[in-house]
Amino acid sequence: MRQPATKLSQIKVFDKLPQTVCHTLIEQARYYQLQPDEFLFHQGDVWPHVVFLASGELRWAMLSVSSREHVLFMVRPDEVFWAHSFFDDQPMPTSLMAAKKAEVYVWPRDIILPVLFKHPEAMWQVTKIQVDTMRRAREVIYGLAFRPVATRLADLLLNSFYEQGGTAVERDLTLSDIAAIVASSPEVVCRLLHQFQADGILEVTRAYITLHDRDALTHMVEAA
Repeated sequence: MRQPATKLSQIKVFDKLPQTVCHTLIEQARYYQLQPDEFLFHQGDVWPHVVFLASGELRWAMLSVSSREHVLFMVRPDEVFWAHSFFDDQPMPTSLMAAKKAEVYVWPRDIILPVLFKHPEAMWQVTKIQVDTMRRAREVIYGLAFRPVATRLADLLLNSFYEQGGTAVERDLTLSDIAAIVASSPEVVCRLLHQFQADGILEVTRAYITLHDRDALTHMVEAA
């Protein structure tokens, strides 16, 4: 397994820094082991920090006025999360929590910012990352506004099969988790999964979802 400093030095922004600086940053970071559903911060907190996810998975989610959770993005291993408050000292628009057991390294702004000031290429990379995040957010919002739930579910399933490989994936998300991602309810998600199964598109068991007709899901997504 690669050392945290080595992994960090290969990630955007930090790949513009000398290796010695990455080692120093790892030494200066606060290290946490998070359990599933444990929060790093809550929506509304002012949290000017940067997070490096060494292992596990984090869920970046927003609560609606009706207290329904919607997952905007997932943070994957070897990715860095730049909190909004890091840039503007305003409350966070979302919460960040562990989707599964996770190891994270966290830096406050007063450690990261001086490093960025000393390395302009790294600072420029941060701006590119933020623009990319805004573009991804736009796609999420567009999908929620204009695509039906069945299409959003089909897209999520296709991404899951692509990421895990093969035609069978473990059911590591509950119906509530899936509903939060596709902005629906567990009841609707359950009904759609059973409809997909009845149509011969896939098979759902307690442990796995097995794909039988990838083209059907692909056509559903493309038609939207």
